[in-house]
Amino acid sequence: MDKRQMSAALESLSEWLSDKERLGAAPAAIECAGEFDLDGLRYYIFKFRRALEGEWLIGISGGYKAGSLTNCGHIFSEMDPYVERTARESGVMMAQFIRDFMREKNSEERERRERVNRLFSGNCEYVSKTSLNVEEIAGQFIKSETRSHLTVGMVDIPSGKVVISDPLCYLAMGICCPVLKESIPAGSYPAEVAVVRNKDVGIRMCTARLKIKPDPAVYYAIAESVESNAVMLKGWVMSGFPVETGVMSFCDAEGAKEFKKFTDKWQSDNAEKNIVSDYFSGFFAESAARYPEHQNKNGDFIEWKNPDSGKRMVMISSGLGDGFYQCYWGYDEFGDICELVVPMIDSKLLE
Repeated sequence: MDKRQMSAALESLSEWLSDKERLGAAPAAIECAGEFDLDGLRYYIFKFRRALEGEWLIGISGGYKAGSLTNCGHIFSEMDPYVERTARESGVMMAQFIRDFMREKNSEERERRERVNRLFSGNCEYVSKTSLNVEEIAGQFIKSETRSHLTVGMVDIPSGKVVISDPLCYLAMGICCPVLKESIPAGSYPAEVAVVRNKDVGIRMCTARLKIKPDPAVYYAIAESVESNAVMLKGWVMSGFPVETGVMSFCDAEGAKEFKKFTDKWQSDNAEKNIVSDYFSGFFAESAARYPEHQNKNGDFIEWKNPDSGKRMVMISSGLGDGFYQCYWGYDEFGDICELVVPMIDSKLLE
């Protein structure tokens, strides 16, 4: 018997048993009771007790190649009593069970990764489009078993000019945060988000929408940027905005300058800290606690009021994360702007 390998196996089983879903603590006693080989891998049989005076139970730990101290994760116990005359047979059965289980699990994980890759690929095409279907966007804001939507905050736009950007990266730096050409009436507007749930990627924010008027949109057009603030590519003015921190935002043009001033001052006053993890994460955590059914545990949206200016803005997790997103003005039947939308995920891909 390879004593170093056996000791590693004992330690692995003790750790496995300590999980709160199993014993909740290390076994009171544990001893090696044998070993066997299966398909060229070494397994160790152990007997252990929950309490010092308790009955002996059986477990296995292994999947070791000769001389290796790293196993294949084949660690298991059904908490059955240890019976010496059938211990080897029971150990082999447990090893075969856990091997089959992990093989199936790995196959499922490969299939899940393939589905996620197809989702990302399909969604890249979706967010790259320069036209938007009215029915598709409206459908995202209809509640179903997998979809929900809610107003996540108010955005103050006293200048009538909207800035759309990644607030935790580019807005704080004062770059790649385009001011949109079209103006809207000065006022405060609700920001909404369509949410979808998917077994592979969890809860995701699909479409962010700033509602200017209650009337529905009958068509959409790309929201062009003021050239001086636009994202440029080889001298060409691009529509849309980049995301680097997995978050997008709606805010006022003057509010954008005030936001940068606030973040610069905060970082100067807190040189050893990170404004995302040490400041904004707290607001997202509060939001997650308030609306747990609509977002992930770390939070996916906030209304944030600048403590210096009093202006409100809204931040929302950006679909599948970092990337480049388009924004569109929605127009009502009279040709008036009624909303500003940012489509981030094609919900059909997740459903």
